[in-house]
Amino acid sequence: MANIHDYLDLRGDITLEERPFNVVDGLILSVLSYVDFTGIVPGEGEGPVTVSYACEALLDRAGGDVAPFVRSLAKIDERYLRLLGSSKRFGQALVQDYVDVFDHDRDLQFAALTVELPGGLRFVSFRGTDNSLVGWREDFMLSFEVTEAQRLAAEYLLRQARHAEAEGVRLMVGGHSKGGNLASFSAVLLPEELQHVIERVYSNDGPLMASEVVPLSCHDVYGDRFVRIVPTYSVVGMLFDDPAEPKTIVRSTGDGALQHDPTTWQVHADCLDEADDLLPQCKLVNAIFDKWMRGANLADRELFTRQVFDAFEAGGATTFDEVMGNPASTQRVLAALRDADPRTKELLGELVQVAAGKTWDATVAAVASATRAALSAVGAMLPQHRLASEGDAGEQGQDEKPVENPVLPEGSPLDAAPDTDAEDASL
Repeated sequence: MANIHDYLDLRGDITLEERPFNVVDGLILSVLSYVDFTGIVPGEGEGPVTVSYACEALLDRAGGDVAPFVRSLAKIDERYLRLLGSSKRFGQALVQDYVDVFDHDRDLQFAALTVELPGGLRFVSFRGTDNSLVGWREDFMLSFEVTEAQRLAAEYLLRQARHAEAEGVRLMVGGHSKGGNLASFSAVLLPEELQHVIERVYSNDGPLMASEVVPLSCHDVYGDRFVRIVPTYSVVGMLFDDPAEPKTIVRSTGDGALQHDPTTWQVHADCLDEADDLLPQCKLVNAIFDKWMRGANLADRELFTRQVFDAFEAGGATTFDEVMGNPASTQRVLAALRDADPRTKELLGELVQVAAGKTWDATVAAVASATRAALSAVGAMLPQHRLASEGDAGEQGQDEKPVENPVLPEGSPLDAAPDTDAEDASL
């Protein structure tokens, strides 16, 4: 079995002119934006450097330990950077337009870069979620509003699309985790007259978009040009899943939710090692989130997000690693959670029980219990909202108005989407 490191090792001497760009290449460049290239890759309009130069400069700066420069839980390591930079396939490609923004007060974590490839192609790579609580809070915010990162992604891709059209090149757009969502969202928001410059959109285990927030999916707009990939144990990438929307399921060497790490995905010479279906355990876990999302309106989702992440940050943590980092911070987190709605606490407890389940029977029982808790939790959070019963959960919130998006490019397909009042505005 091989992963993206092995692919670069075995196929890195084959140029893109010899073998055209494929889905594995898309995965490799989607995760490149996880690397902190601050001060190495120039910002927008400042000119490019080669991928080889960027990787070598980062390795020199890291001094043998690249971990502090990888803004991801994915195992992107020194080998990846050395193989990528030395490869004939990518080493002499040009990387440019690096953007990296982090703002705790705005719940904002965003980064992107663009790679110039041979043959009139460019790849726009959006960074996914890092280990910060700000980044993970923003992931949950996708369920009830358009986030700051999505707005910045739309602005960034719009600029890149305008350059591409003027220069006669085509764009590929991709990302992993939240980066896949940013790729999808920004491509959907492109004005219709610029959508022709998009060659492919890659979402690697990225959540789809809540229909109450964004009424059009990337597949609606781009059809087969939208490539959605999830591992056999996918939770993040199955959020807001539409079973009718095509997806590729890839095998992974990861255990359970650790399959979210793209370096565990298995690949062949020019394609992914595909599986037929998600693992049964994964389907059970996803049932919790699916039923909760279908039964919860936007206000419910917002309240849940605020309660959970305010509690996490109560102990002074800024990353997930620090949430339960010491007894004092743990006590503050637990004290803050005691103020949350009782059924919110019950739901969290059930999810932890599922994650820690020792046997299949225990997991099945825990998921069943957690599902019941999820369906009832939101009703207790906001008593003024009636929780739909299991029979009519799919109709809950039909009268609820989709979120307005105040930042839309002129000509964006969302301008004409039904049931939205957002006015045209230029990015």
